[in-house]
Amino acid sequence: MSAAKKKTGGEPPAKPTYRLPRDGAWANAWKLSAALGGLGLLASIIGWTSDPHRFAFSWLFAVMTFLAIALGSLFFVLGQHLTGAGWGVSIRRTAEFFMMGLPVMAILALPILAQMDELYPWMHYWRESQHAQPHGEEHGEQHGESLIGASVASAQDHGHGAGGHGDEGEHGGAGEHGGAGEHGGAGEHGGAGEHGGAAAHGDEHHDPHHEAHADVIRSKLAYLNQPFFIGRAIFYGVIWALLAFFFFSRSTKQDVAKGDLTLTQRMESFAPAATFAFGLTLTFAAFDWMMSLEPTWFSTIFGVQYFAVSAVSSLATLVLTMYGLKQAGAFGDAVTTEHFHDVGKLLFGFLVFWAYISFSQYMLIWYASIPEETTYYHIRWEGGWRTFSLVMVVAHFVVPFFLLMSRNIKRRLPILAFGAAWLLVTHVVEIFWLVMPYVSPGELSVHWVDLAALFAVGGIYLTVVFLLMGRHPLIPVGDPRLERSIHLEVH
Repeated sequence: MSAAKKKTGGEPPAKPTYRLPRDGAWANAWKLSAALGGLGLLASIIGWTSDPHRFAFSWLFAVMTFLAIALGSLFFVLGQHLTGAGWGVSIRRTAEFFMMGLPVMAILALPILAQMDELYPWMHYWRESQHAQPHGEEHGEQHGESLIGASVASAQDHGHGAGGHGDEGEHGGAGEHGGAGEHGGAGEHGGAGEHGGAAAHGDEHHDPHHEAHADVIRSKLAYLNQPFFIGRAIFYGVIWALLAFFFFSRSTKQDVAKGDLTLTQRMESFAPAATFAFGLTLTFAAFDWMMSLEPTWFSTIFGVQYFAVSAVSSLATLVLTMYGLKQAGAFGDAVTTEHFHDVGKLLFGFLVFWAYISFSQYMLIWYASIPEETTYYHIRWEGGWRTFSLVMVVAHFVVPFFLLMSRNIKRRLPILAFGAAWLLVTHVVEIFWLVMPYVSPGELSVHWVDLAALFAVGGIYLTVVFLLMGRHPLIPVGDPRLERSIHLEVH
């Protein structure tokens, strides 16, 4: 009889199950997230009844924040199967949990479709084209002009983008309050309402700049119209949900059918097509939901920028979750410092990629100096947004770049976890920077509804993630490459 059996009374050592302890904090984390999500949802409903315009932007901000994490997690899983990588097998399940939040994120995006009139200035022009009002042409210039129309007019007349004290009157296009009139972008609060854009007083709507601006938006109505927009949104959600279910169901099925290479081969063979579908849907979702907030502005780099945002935020989430589970002893010896080191290298690499893409977009727009393009940065360089933008550059790139550059730092788990947490905070800040300037042009404001929406969407999303963590092993115990991953060595 072996010594091991003698020491344990004849029983061999129990194999680790890699499941959350039932009495641990992680097993009950879903209760906390559900409570926060419920309170946030209640507060968001109150915010919607009191200020539907602010609620619409706050909800979009929250959805795009957590959608980036879910999509980035899907990309990590796709990358593992696409390359047939063995090193990441033991940490892949953590990403799969966050990936499986995509179906619920698709549901949480529905309020965006219900608030399109508040969010998207082009909705006014589409409705105008549908109703064919007798004075539709006049109303097209009087109402619903977006922020960029006024900014372009100001940039062309005075050579300095949006803002300042324009010459179109108190309520004019680039007038006293910059942007698009006294009440903001393209409506009473910046949407497609009553006081937006070119002034509703006088004859400012005959300004050729505003007429040209309206013509540009009308020329895009074949793509920017409500039925097609909703159809595309449903298509994105269905594709993401199907991809998540496909890979998660086969990964968890392999937990039972241990060592089944057929399941691994199916996932790897489907990964190329899935990656193509992922890239296409993510890019156009970014175009639709965020870039069309300003319908006359466009950037072919914008979709890639949101992809970089997704990659950085998901890897930061992965590091932070792995660290928490490792500290709780849930991973046993399946996740080591080598895994953290590898994920840290990916995090650092995608951080540099994010900076490269963001700077490329800025540099090309700055160098060309075309008013229709520069307004994107003009509105983020007015009032409090100027300081906000400068702080974001330092906080989102300079600080984490030097923090994560060292190999030793990436192997010191508490410091790596701190860097990941830092990047998650700056991720929230960046999505705020991308969405919120259109709410109150020239004025930086943080509303309690913003936080309520963030808690609502984040709480519901994390509840799904934590519930799945409690129901499945934390690593793919049936993957035939698991042993190779557990004994990973980095030189």
